[in-house]
Amino acid sequence: MRHIAIMALAAWFAGLIYSPDAHTQQPSLPEQSEDGVTVYGPEFFEAYRPTHAKDMLERVPGAAGALSNSAGGASGEEDRRGLRSQTTQVLINGKRLTTKGNTIQDYFERIPASQVERIEVITGNVKEIDADIGSRVINVVLADTDGIGGTWSVGDVSFTDGQHMPTVAGSISGEPGNWSYTLSGETRPRQLPRVQKELFSNSGGQPIVDREEQRRMNSRRYIVRGRVAYSFGSDHQAQLSGFIEERPISNQRDVLFAFDLDSDGGRTADGGSIQQLSGEDLKYEVSGDYSVPLTKTLKFKGLFVYAVNQEDRENEDFSFIDDPDAPTLISGDTQDEKATEKILRGTLDWAFAKTQSLEVGIEGAINSLDKTQTFFDVTNGIQTTRDVFNADQVVSEDRVEAFANHTWRPTPNLEVETGIAAEFSWLDQLGSDVDTSRKFKFAKPSVDVYYTASDRTQFYSSARRDVGQLEFNDFVAVLDRDDGEIDAGNPNLAPEKSWDFEIGTEHRLANQAGVINLRAFYRDVSDVSDIVPFGVADSAPGNLGSGTHYGAEVETSLQLRQLGLIDAVISTTFLWQDSRVEDPFTGLKRRFSNQNKHELSIDARHDVQAWAISYGTVFSWNGPKIRSDFKTVERQTTGPDVRLFFEKRFANGIVGRLFWGNVLRPKTKRTRTVFLTSQADGEILRTEFRTQKQGGFYGFSFRGTF
Repeated sequence: MRHIAIMALAAWFAGLIYSPDAHTQQPSLPEQSEDGVTVYGPEFFEAYRPTHAKDMLERVPGAAGALSNSAGGASGEEDRRGLRSQTTQVLINGKRLTTKGNTIQDYFERIPASQVERIEVITGNVKEIDADIGSRVINVVLADTDGIGGTWSVGDVSFTDGQHMPTVAGSISGEPGNWSYTLSGETRPRQLPRVQKELFSNSGGQPIVDREEQRRMNSRRYIVRGRVAYSFGSDHQAQLSGFIEERPISNQRDVLFAFDLDSDGGRTADGGSIQQLSGEDLKYEVSGDYSVPLTKTLKFKGLFVYAVNQEDRENEDFSFIDDPDAPTLISGDTQDEKATEKILRGTLDWAFAKTQSLEVGIEGAINSLDKTQTFFDVTNGIQTTRDVFNADQVVSEDRVEAFANHTWRPTPNLEVETGIAAEFSWLDQLGSDVDTSRKFKFAKPSVDVYYTASDRTQFYSSARRDVGQLEFNDFVAVLDRDDGEIDAGNPNLAPEKSWDFEIGTEHRLANQAGVINLRAFYRDVSDVSDIVPFGVADSAPGNLGSGTHYGAEVETSLQLRQLGLIDAVISTTFLWQDSRVEDPFTGLKRRFSNQNKHELSIDARHDVQAWAISYGTVFSWNGPKIRSDFKTVERQTTGPDVRLFFEKRFANGIVGRLFWGNVLRPKTKRTRTVFLTSQADGEILRTEFRTQKQGGFYGFSFRGTF
């Protein structure tokens, strides 16, 4: 299979030299306005015959990166605190989709291309329904149509463990009069087999135990999404959206075989174990926004979000001596978890002068987690409950944030925005072993500067105080299934705080040949979220002292046709980052835990119009990361991965697609050093070498519109 992947990539790069589409009619150039807006109209996409809005976005230089980094942040997509700190670079009709859990990429797959009037690429600071968005923004403008349109898709996915599952998706949408709506549903697999091998060596380096584990699961997602908007008039609009997602987990089965190793490397079977997991995930969300002009210079904007995430798990652990089909139940656990988030926000925008505006507002939020876990052991057929500290807890945080932002444009090329926010929160925790309440208050100033050097080049910089999101699951004990350990929770966890500084530039090439974005960032972090000592001989999520996090990112997106080559778009993102903090177990300086040293992604797509085909690849590779706790230190690397696709467009508008994921079957290698008592003592008990090989998947689909 790897040879096929290499041949496919070689064929793609061979297209750089010759392609039969060189003499076909080329798409027209997008229009460039004086205010930094590049417009891609229907005539640009006509030659590609796109099916849905995502098809169109993939042909626009810079849009693919905006989709994949829709949550922003120094390390890509992340869950941010509240809605005010959420940013997205992709808008619909000048507004972002107000959501905390909806996936923007999947949403654009459900909007027919026939209902997209144009796509705008905007360079500069942009005011929209909720927040300022930063340097580059993609705005998808929907057409005003009276008819009903939609998309459909059917296919099949096969996995390397022999399983295969069908996929079905469909949507209807329209823009009749002042209304705009989309309703979609889909079902797709949510699983991936894996093979895991472990080799344990004693303190002298002699291999002593060899283990092999195979994972097989049966799981799929069922998702329904909806959005409806109504325009009362100019700048007077309302929008309501929501989704529900269900994921049953049926008999996930991890089978582990253990072997004792002698001094000559000989293996003797030593039984094994089985983990049998079942359960269900259920997520749903309802959100909305409303904007209305009060006067010619004053506008009110309000929004709300109500989101729920439920997880139920039942796990049984078995052991066997010789026959894995006749195991003995030895332990198990159950988990019942419900997380909710409620957010209400209102702002007033006042353009009190030609070059100045003021935004003031308030946001309230209630976050909660209700989690209960039980652990049991079975001895001689008798089941007994295991007493685990902090195994159940109800955590609730009430938060209020008042904020104000002032925007000033002293010259046509320069914009300065200053802001201040005051946040107050009340955290309550109640469980069998924990009953406590805490209060937090934070001041969060910010300064953003945008300078437009030309119609194709912009520089930007920012300085702000940031407060991280609390992860309530870190407050409660949790079972680490991979290592068979119960990790203690920490009820004293506090949010991570930082001063964030960033500078960058974006340059759009001539003739719309692409975009280059460079940025560098530096974070002075306090209360670093990491692993800390907990109790006498344990560790748990907690807060370290001060640390630094810094790095740089290069993003390029090139339309090779405009460079005199083939009709292809290549988008590349490379992030390098490092950090320094004092390890609480050794006193030495190290990187933050679970932080990749680098992240690289390459997304390439080639359209051969003469043959009505498209093909491409996605390459990804993340650098090494570490994790340190009381008795262990881990170093982990993951190999590169490749995804391939091939599409054929038929005359009736149907698109056939072949795809192959995890082509290189990436291996995650982990070296875990286990100490006899603690890292501080330095006496090694054993070293564990783990290689985890992800399974692959491949399949086909057909899609079209109506």
